[in-house]
Amino acid sequence: MKSLSWMALLLVTVSFGITTIAASSPSSAATPTPQKESNFWQVPRIGIISPMAMEQAPILAAMKVQDTIRKDGYIFYVGTIAGQPVVDVRSGEKEYAAELAMTLMALTFHLKGALLAGTAGARNPSIHVGDVVVSGFVVDKSSLHYHNHGDATPYTGLEMLTTPHSLDSHAIVGGYGIVGPNPQNAANFGYGSSHLSTEYVYFEALSGSQALATLALSSQAVLGTTPVSDITGNPKQSGSQPAKVIEGVIGSANQWTEPLSWMAAQNALYPSDAGENEGMGFAYVTTQMGIPWLIVRGISDSPWYPSTYHGVLAADRAAKIVESVIAHWPKSSVLRNTATFSNLSPESNAKKWGYIVGNKAFYQVGPVTQIVYTNSHGQTVTINSPNESEYIMP
Repeated sequence: MKSLSWMALLLVTVSFGITTIAASSPSSAATPTPQKESNFWQVPRIGIISPMAMEQAPILAAMKVQDTIRKDGYIFYVGTIAGQPVVDVRSGEKEYAAELAMTLMALTFHLKGALLAGTAGARNPSIHVGDVVVSGFVVDKSSLHYHNHGDATPYTGLEMLTTPHSLDSHAIVGGYGIVGPNPQNAANFGYGSSHLSTEYVYFEALSGSQALATLALSSQAVLGTTPVSDITGNPKQSGSQPAKVIEGVIGSANQWTEPLSWMAAQNALYPSDAGENEGMGFAYVTTQMGIPWLIVRGISDSPWYPSTYHGVLAADRAAKIVESVIAHWPKSSVLRNTATFSNLSPESNAKKWGYIVGNKAFYQVGPVTQIVYTNSHGQTVTINSPNESEYIMP
């Protein structure tokens, strides 16, 4: 809930039908908010974030847009879906964009929940193009420590300063940070003491709202069927199969991996069912701020069928689940109940393998054989065995 004192620090101007919000200077803190906005900011809303334009389009198509608000370059569309007050924004791709957009949304609007809607690649052979994967859990698959002896471990986890309101009851904790310095001991702090701070948490996986995941699972019928030709990428194949919703683990990382052998290696530490680029940034903000959340990902492609890609179909499927979840939004008393391992669908990799985050995985890392780059003159240059001499032990 926004406090009135915080709202007084907003300067609101209206130009060409778009409300622009900017943090005001102390001298302008008393600038009055337009009368039509007096109760606007206190309306409990469901926040929706879509990273890409293609992913946002079906969400906007389902909305009755009532207002458009610009905040630090982001455009927030305010309105309703199925009669529920919502606010929608296109964040842009990658974790950092989603984290910033979610932070701005949470600090600007009064959110009763948040949904990340978009597309993803399959990381599970049981999941096909046209299916939908919901969290469950989200893990940061780029958080790795590669060791000298050929193994890799999770790299300390996601560091978060939690509060009593944070939604971390079933998240996987890897450890805690130490109590930090203060002005009195900073000069002689050094590495600090070994005293741990229970508020400074290293999270290995974050857990979404189980009430929202349950709604998504019960909405499977809205997806209809998917042509087998779309699933396989083979236009000669006929027939279709029912699309399904799976509660699983979302693997979030700023990378797009296609070779199955590399995917298997990445899934060794973090067995996931869908791979995308924004989920951890979104979940970091919502978990810390205590906003019930769910990631909804339509599957657009699969490494088991490398010739198929259907981004628009996947975005539409995710939007259908989002619309259904919003239409049947649960009571606030159950929203804060987060998912547990037992809630994962039987088809999920984590459920089949018995873990969400591994302790250690062993790899064989080969040398880089070739690098191609573009120089300052726009010419393409190829180097064989690049920098090999730099990585030979003396």
